[in-house]
Amino acid sequence: MEESYGNWYILIWNLDIEEPIFQLAPGVSIKHLDYDLSVFDLAAAGAVGFREWAMLEPFAKNCVCEIETAQDSAIKPGYDSLNRAWLATALLKLKGYNAHLPLACSSYSWDVVAGHQERLRQIYKEAKEKGIEPDDYSPKRDLPPFKGNLLELHTKFIIPYNTKKQLTKEDASWIRDNYNTFNTLAAESESFRLALTTAVDWQYSSNPRVAIAQLWSGIEAVFSISSELVYRISLRIASLLEPRGVARQARFAQVRKLYGVRSKAVHGEELSDVRLTKAMLESFDILSKLLLLNVEKGRPFTQEDFEEAIFY
Repeated sequence: MEESYGNWYILIWNLDIEEPIFQLAPGVSIKHLDYDLSVFDLAAAGAVGFREWAMLEPFAKNCVCEIETAQDSAIKPGYDSLNRAWLATALLKLKGYNAHLPLACSSYSWDVVAGHQERLRQIYKEAKEKGIEPDDYSPKRDLPPFKGNLLELHTKFIIPYNTKKQLTKEDASWIRDNYNTFNTLAAESESFRLALTTAVDWQYSSNPRVAIAQLWSGIEAVFSISSELVYRISLRIASLLEPRGVARQARFAQVRKLYGVRSKAVHGEELSDVRLTKAMLESFDILSKLLLLNVEKGRPFTQEDFEEAIFY
């Protein structure tokens, strides 16, 4: 087994991909595992140092791909190799793939783990067919020493009803084309990084009220507004996301209404579960659209962006 030299392999739960492998960025790719991952494979990893292996057993069946991130792809400004994988999963969430989790990292491919027991069984079978008794046959059957850990292991999280579950070539290409810009924005802009973190973490909230509060803290971070908040944010969002006319007016009204629900949710006023859920999902949709627009512009929004969107 070759040394990892700082490369990391991220086990992904509940995401399929349209093709065997997609390049998501320089040194960052997502690929199908060659074998199914069984509890016996995880136990084998446990025998060589993966102490938390049993916690992954309920998830193993739906772990069919991994993200590889190379140490030599880390650039400045930017993130180390492991956090570059987190950026890739964050972009996937912004593009609508909200049902997946990056479960665990390893310094060697999860393909080494997945199918390990089946390969070992085949080795013994072939040895026996050649007249070599198992007691006399001692292949190097252990996995290499495990270096890695759990990442975002959540047994309960919020999944939007319209989430995507199979990564398409089109979305993978978009991520690859925009990854370096995304990386630079996240590294250099405090407001963008705060908004991005809330766009990921809201799914792990204990209830919709907390999620709404998180999402709107992200939206407010995008605009850095401290006065006349509701009107100005509503106007800016509508102007940035919609063309002039009925669509812009409708978006303006939607955002003002959403902010009203946000205030009631945060202050504990009574709201139906249906209304809270609707407001939560619509708020995430707005935040993700704003962040993606930031990425396409290649920088945080400026006052000139707002004025151009409103007046031209």
